[in-house]
Amino acid sequence: MTFLFLLLSAPAIQAGQDINGKPLPHFLFPSFREGRVLMKDGTSFTTKLNYHMVDEMMITEVDGKYRYSKDPKLIDTIYLENRIFVPVGNKFYEVLAKGPVTIFLQNRSNFTPVGADIGYGAKSKSVGKTAYQRFELVDVIAQYGEVAYMEIPPNSEVTPASVFWVRKDGSFEKFSNEKQFLKVFPGSEARIKEFIKKERINMKSPAGLAKLGKFCNSL
Repeated sequence: MTFLFLLLSAPAIQAGQDINGKPLPHFLFPSFREGRVLMKDGTSFTTKLNYHMVDEMMITEVDGKYRYSKDPKLIDTIYLENRIFVPVGNKFYEVLAKGPVTIFLQNRSNFTPVGADIGYGAKSKSVGKTAYQRFELVDVIAQYGEVAYMEIPPNSEVTPASVFWVRKDGSFEKFSNEKQFLKVFPGSEARIKEFIKKERINMKSPAGLAKLGKFCNSL
């Protein structure tokens, strides 16, 4: 079943490292881990996986070669490191709580330019176009793309940009704080607010939101 993952033209490097043996902080896990892919037709297979948080693609590594899913919509669920991931469009969201109320974590990062000293204490905030092009997906043939390199572009750093989502009544709503979350539950705000206070739920904590989602599904 691994034919569903397309080859990335990346150098043969150690999982979780670039060609110079440096870490890859733009991946969710420090190394590729054994995971199980469940297809919507009921079949499944195991493979080494990691999630590229900048390109937002689930990458598999087999014998030093890197592939990404040709059609994520054919995948039902990915089980990786006791965490659950499902396709949303061409991306994979982590499921924190499941039910009529489902809470997702969109694990995401950005490449942010590091200011280069250009004299007189001034800093340049641009990253050269060539540096970014090295990470663009380039169409080669229909339904095929490749990533030229796996390392971080020069003069840039990885900054977190993850997003929480709640799905209720078939609608996705983004939230980053308690007020935004409560708007999704008209008529239940007081009970949810009381639970958040009583349980000291951190609205930035995946574990806390998993607990909150379980409570919301009990209402």
